[in-house]
Amino acid sequence: MIIDWINKNYIEIIGAILCFLYLILEIKRMWTFWIVGIFSSAFYVYIFFHSGLYAEMVLQFYYIIMSVYGLYCWKFALKSNDENIGFCHIEIKTIYILTSIFIISSGITIFVLFHFPNSQMPVPDALIALLSIIATWMSAKKIVECWHIWIFVNIFATFLYIHQKLYPTAILFTFYSILSFVGLAEWKKSVKK
Repeated sequence: MIIDWINKNYIEIIGAILCFLYLILEIKRMWTFWIVGIFSSAFYVYIFFHSGLYAEMVLQFYYIIMSVYGLYCWKFALKSNDENIGFCHIEIKTIYILTSIFIISSGITIFVLFHFPNSQMPVPDALIALLSIIATWMSAKKIVECWHIWIFVNIFATFLYIHQKLYPTAILFTFYSILSFVGLAEWKKSVKK
């Protein structure tokens, strides 16, 4: 019985393991998390396509692109070998810009998903995807407050994945929810340094 379940869900299990590794490396502020992100996102393109979560599928393509960008920002754009250089808090102007982008893109994305065939849970799907896009950009820029968004997204996504019967992913996001608090604390230490 369990062997059959593993055989049926092995792609999701591998994707979840890669995502867990990604989060651990991100918390430790190791630039290699961007490389793992490319591979984990590739698995989740497949998983979300077959689950009818199309905004999250598109989000995984975005993650692949942002992982390349993040890798550049974290590893190659730095003149110093110190991986912790450049961690900062968000500026008020950036909050206003990101909030405006979120509001406008939410309306458009939700409208599109409601009219997309076989779209499952369009509102939660859109909100999780759009907030994740913003948080990923903030991660690439080493903005500590990305973790506030990740905390909300991870908790909210856990319930969506349970509803969609994506149990390995729901378990992963339960850990993500807990470890996001650790990530916030660790990144705050980098700013103090």
